[in-house]
Amino acid sequence: MQPLVGGHMKRTVFLLFTLGVAALPALADPPKPPANRNIRYGMPGEAKDDPASKEAFLIDRPQYVLSYNDKRKTANWACWQLVSKDIGKTARGAFEADKGLPKDFTPISSAQYTGSGFDRGHLVPSKDRSDTEANNDAVFLMTNIVPQSPNCNQGAWERFERYCRELADDGKELYIAAGPHGLGGVSSDGAKKLTIGRNAPFVSVPASVWKVVLVLDKGTNPTKSTRVIAVWMPNDDTVTEDWTTYRVSVAEVEKKTKLKFFPLVADDVADAIKEKPDAVKIHTPKK
Repeated sequence: MQPLVGGHMKRTVFLLFTLGVAALPALADPPKPPANRNIRYGMPGEAKDDPASKEAFLIDRPQYVLSYNDKRKTANWACWQLVSKDIGKTARGAFEADKGLPKDFTPISSAQYTGSGFDRGHLVPSKDRSDTEANNDAVFLMTNIVPQSPNCNQGAWERFERYCRELADDGKELYIAAGPHGLGGVSSDGAKKLTIGRNAPFVSVPASVWKVVLVLDKGTNPTKSTRVIAVWMPNDDTVTEDWTTYRVSVAEVEKKTKLKFFPLVADDVADAIKEKPDAVKIHTPKK
């Protein structure tokens, strides 16, 4: 019997190879990162660009992405990326009602905070979007603001904001999520308040505020050794200037808020970096 040679052999091998490939299951494409750079690793909770989604309305802007709760009149959470080019010298803008909300929502004006004993606390800080006037104006929309106790807003919360910018200035690429939690904070006169406002609709006052920060070298993706910093602060007058004392694990923030941070990060990596509080020793000079 003559062995298979030449073109006959080639056609046989090609046919067997083709049949083998056809029998294999199709490989799923890896998930594509969102187009908005501020949620590269996903949103921590569901939010929809649908007027019917009044308690989790999606606001998707170049400066940030947030979930707005029209019932509470504050965001549920806000997400943004921070790199050195975001930090500039643009002067702070003026607080404005968010006119981009659906028609059946009731925008909150800055006046609702006047005389309340609470600061107009930024989720996305002014300085984190100080490269241009347009970017800075976006963070002064009232949908990005929560009632914050002065000691919290001007103390540890502000110090942590500053520390994040120091990391960005050092060349790090940060992915940040922040938001309010619970109901009932302490005003500057020591009174606990559930809501503020001169008249309805009133703004809910959170009991706590939290922030989660993924710290990357530029151009890299998270690994099991990636640094993640999470803080949980009471919205009252007990807050000191030392933000490091409020560090918790990301897992603890997830448990309390029922959110899932950085859902596009592989589960084994996410589980590893969320398990323990950040323990890096940090010098925290006074303001």
